[in-house]
Amino acid sequence: MSNKLVVFAVIVLSLSACNLNGQKRGQWSPKDMAKRQTEMMSKSLDLTEEQKESVFAINLKYAEEMKKSMADNKGDRENMRTLRNQLNEKKNTDLKETLSSEQFEKYIKLLEERAEEMRNGRKKRKRRKIAHVFS
Repeated sequence: MSNKLVVFAVIVLSLSACNLNGQKRGQWSPKDMAKRQTEMMSKSLDLTEEQKESVFAINLKYAEEMKKSMADNKGDRENMRTLRNQLNEKKNTDLKETLSSEQFEKYIKLLEERAEEMRNGRKKRKRRKIAHVFS
Protein backbone atom coordinates (compact mmCIF):
# COMPACT_ATOMS: atom_id res chain seq x y z
CA MET A 1 0.00 0.00 0.00
CA SER A 2 2.77 2.46 0.89
CA ASN A 3 4.56 1.74 -2.43
CA LYS A 4 1.40 2.69 -4.32
CA LEU A 5 1.16 5.89 -2.31
CA VAL A 6 4.78 6.79 -3.05
CA VAL A 7 4.31 6.11 -6.79
CA PHE A 8 1.13 8.17 -6.79
CA ALA A 9 2.89 11.06 -5.01
CA VAL A 10 5.77 10.99 -7.51
CA ILE A 11 3.34 11.07 -10.44
CA VAL A 12 1.38 13.98 -8.96
CA LEU A 13 4.56 15.96 -8.27
CA SER A 14 5.87 15.28 -11.78
CA LEU A 15 2.64 16.44 -13.38
CA SER A 16 2.62 19.53 -11.19
CA ALA A 17 6.16 20.39 -12.21
CA CYS A 18 5.29 19.97 -15.89
CA ASN A 19 2.25 22.18 -15.47
CA LEU A 20 4.26 24.91 -13.74
CA ASN A 21 6.84 24.90 -16.54
CA GLY A 22 4.09 25.22 -19.11
CA GLN A 23 2.58 28.18 -17.30
CA LYS A 24 5.87 30.03 -17.03
CA ARG A 25 6.58 29.73 -20.71
CA GLY A 26 4.32 31.62 -23.09
CA GLN A 27 1.59 32.38 -20.56
CA TRP A 28 2.48 35.98 -19.77
CA SER A 29 -0.24 38.58 -19.58
CA PRO A 30 -0.05 41.44 -22.09
CA LYS A 31 0.82 43.78 -19.22
CA ASP A 32 3.73 41.55 -18.13
CA MET A 33 4.97 41.31 -21.71
CA ALA A 34 4.75 45.08 -22.18
CA LYS A 35 6.57 45.69 -18.91
CA ARG A 36 9.36 43.29 -19.86
CA GLN A 37 9.71 44.75 -23.36
CA THR A 38 9.78 48.29 -21.98
CA GLU A 39 12.46 47.40 -19.42
CA MET A 40 14.63 45.83 -22.10
CA MET A 41 14.15 48.78 -24.43
CA SER A 42 14.86 51.24 -21.62
CA LYS A 43 18.20 49.58 -20.90
CA SER A 44 19.17 49.22 -24.55
CA LEU A 45 18.01 52.62 -25.77
CA ASP A 46 18.51 54.80 -22.68
CA LEU A 47 14.89 56.01 -22.61
CA THR A 48 13.77 59.08 -20.70
CA GLU A 49 10.98 58.71 -18.13
CA GLU A 50 8.53 60.28 -20.58
CA GLN A 51 9.61 57.87 -23.31
CA LYS A 52 9.28 54.91 -20.91
CA GLU A 53 5.63 55.81 -20.29
CA SER A 54 4.91 56.18 -24.00
CA VAL A 55 6.80 53.03 -24.94
CA PHE A 56 4.99 51.05 -22.24
CA ALA A 57 1.61 52.24 -23.58
CA ILE A 58 2.61 51.25 -27.12
CA ASN A 59 3.96 47.86 -26.02
CA LEU A 60 0.81 47.18 -23.99
CA LYS A 61 -1.48 48.13 -26.87
CA TYR A 62 0.24 45.75 -29.27
CA ALA A 63 0.66 42.95 -26.71
CA GLU A 64 -3.10 43.04 -26.14
CA GLU A 65 -3.78 43.04 -29.88
CA MET A 66 -1.34 40.15 -30.39
CA LYS A 67 -2.95 38.08 -27.64
CA LYS A 68 -6.40 38.69 -29.13
CA SER A 69 -5.27 37.80 -32.64
CA MET A 70 -3.59 34.62 -31.35
CA ALA A 71 -6.83 33.56 -29.68
CA ASP A 72 -8.86 34.36 -32.80
CA ASN A 73 -6.52 32.50 -35.18
CA LYS A 74 -5.53 29.38 -33.26
CA GLY A 75 -4.12 26.79 -35.60
CA ASP A 76 -3.78 29.08 -38.63
CA ARG A 77 -0.03 29.68 -38.57
CA GLU A 78 0.14 31.48 -41.90
CA ASN A 79 -2.57 33.96 -40.94
CA MET A 80 -0.92 34.49 -37.55
CA ARG A 81 2.41 35.24 -39.22
CA THR A 82 0.74 37.81 -41.47
CA LEU A 83 -1.08 39.45 -38.57
CA ARG A 84 2.08 39.49 -36.42
CA ASN A 85 4.01 41.21 -39.20
CA GLN A 86 1.25 43.79 -39.68
CA LEU A 87 1.11 44.51 -35.95
CA ASN A 88 4.89 44.83 -35.79
CA GLU A 89 4.87 47.34 -38.65
CA LYS A 90 2.20 49.43 -36.91
CA LYS A 91 4.06 49.19 -33.61
CA ASN A 92 7.30 50.31 -35.27
CA THR A 93 5.47 53.29 -36.78
CA ASP A 94 4.20 54.28 -33.33
CA LEU A 95 7.63 53.78 -31.76
CA LYS A 96 9.27 55.89 -34.46
CA GLU A 97 7.17 58.84 -33.29
CA THR A 98 8.27 58.34 -29.66
CA LEU A 99 11.97 57.52 -30.05
CA SER A 100 14.70 59.76 -31.37
CA SER A 101 16.05 58.85 -34.79
CA GLU A 102 19.21 57.40 -33.19
CA GLN A 103 17.18 55.35 -30.71
CA PHE A 104 14.89 54.06 -33.45
CA GLU A 105 17.83 53.04 -35.65
CA LYS A 106 19.38 51.19 -32.72
CA TYR A 107 16.00 49.56 -31.96
CA ILE A 108 15.67 48.28 -35.55
CA LYS A 109 19.24 46.99 -35.46
CA LEU A 110 18.53 45.12 -32.21
CA LEU A 111 15.41 43.58 -33.76
CA GLU A 112 17.42 42.41 -36.76
CA GLU A 113 20.11 40.91 -34.52
CA ARG A 114 17.47 39.09 -32.48
CA ALA A 115 15.83 37.71 -35.62
CA GLU A 116 19.22 36.46 -36.84
CA GLU A 117 19.90 34.79 -33.48
CA MET A 118 16.53 33.06 -33.64
CA ARG A 119 17.17 31.85 -37.19
CA ASN A 120 20.55 30.49 -36.18
CA GLY A 121 19.03 28.81 -33.15
CA ARG A 122 16.49 27.03 -35.34
CA LYS A 123 19.24 25.83 -37.67
CA LYS A 124 21.20 24.43 -34.74
CA ARG A 125 18.13 22.61 -33.41
CA LYS A 126 17.44 21.15 -36.85
CA ARG A 127 21.03 19.95 -37.15
CA ARG A 128 20.83 18.28 -33.74
CA LYS A 129 17.61 16.51 -34.72
CA ILE A 130 19.10 15.32 -38.00
CA ALA A 131 22.31 14.18 -36.29
CA HIS A 132 20.26 12.33 -33.69
CA VAL A 133 18.24 10.52 -36.37
CA PHE A 134 21.37 9.30 -38.14
CA SER A 135 23.32 8.32 -35.05
